[in-house]
Amino acid sequence: MAPSNTHTRGVYLAVTLLTAGMIMSGTIGYFVVESGAPPAVVVFWRCVIGATGLLAVISVRSSTRKELLHAVTSRVGLAIAGSGALLVLNWILIFTAYDYLSIGVSTVIFHIEPFILIALGALFLREKFNRRTLAWFGLGFLGIVLVAKPWAANGENVHSLLIGVSLTLVAATLYAASIIVVRHQQARRQAAPSPLVIITIQLIAGAIVTSPALVLSPHQVTSSGWIHLLVLGLVNTALMYLIIYAAYPRLGTATIGVLAFIYPAAAVVVDLIAYGSPITGLQILGFGAITAAGIGQILTERRSTALTLASRYNPQGMSKAVH
Repeated sequence: MAPSNTHTRGVYLAVTLLTAGMIMSGTIGYFVVESGAPPAVVVFWRCVIGATGLLAVISVRSSTRKELLHAVTSRVGLAIAGSGALLVLNWILIFTAYDYLSIGVSTVIFHIEPFILIALGALFLREKFNRRTLAWFGLGFLGIVLVAKPWAANGENVHSLLIGVSLTLVAATLYAASIIVVRHQQARRQAAPSPLVIITIQLIAGAIVTSPALVLSPHQVTSSGWIHLLVLGLVNTALMYLIIYAAYPRLGTATIGVLAFIYPAAAVVVDLIAYGSPITGLQILGFGAITAAGIGQILTERRSTALTLASRYNPQGMSKAVH
């Protein structure tokens, strides 16, 4: 009984943390656009500012300092740095997509990513999913289509739509791959690096990868732009990813994927408030489908967890229940 209650509380906390992280993610596009800088330059400063904030935290925690030094000199550090490179390339592509699609639409289309995440989880982590999961993701995908409204594009808009969608799909694949790399390392090692160390290494690697942007895309950032970059780096990067990665180990890939649907919903709301992008009845219906898919998958995983725990502590009773 006690193990079940402890596990349930842990899952609830992880769901709450990941939900908060996804809502914060929904405001990223606003700060990117308002900074006025090219995508690669935005990503570079996002990494530098975010890493600086995290290193400040690490500097007052001796145990974390030692953990960071150990990680950067080991194979796991190299793998995390690789995931960081994938992560920042994803950022550059999705930020570039904002030039062709609205923040809300590009963010919604980006959320084909959960399907890619589940496929990669099954392929590389051998994680299983059932028909109910497929059904919920099908419903979530229907919601994405209703929100994106690809049939409404015509003329020159078709060209922009194709470029924007292509950039977004590649970005989604890179993001899913970065998650799989981190989860693979956490699954392989009992003492995996803490989320703080993981994020710090990723941001440092990201700053190195994107540093040529300062030469290739020179840009004078305004005082207002710096404010938006500071918020993007400290709040929407350092704090946000710390929250997200703290939640990942307690949740299955499927639940992570479904909760990620909160991100586009938040982005569309921000797009509406900041730029007046309209929301149609079909888009509202799409949000409803996405929400229903998220709730449905969470309930499905809770039931699966309960059955697993029941079989562990009462094998005979579980056998009767299943058959």
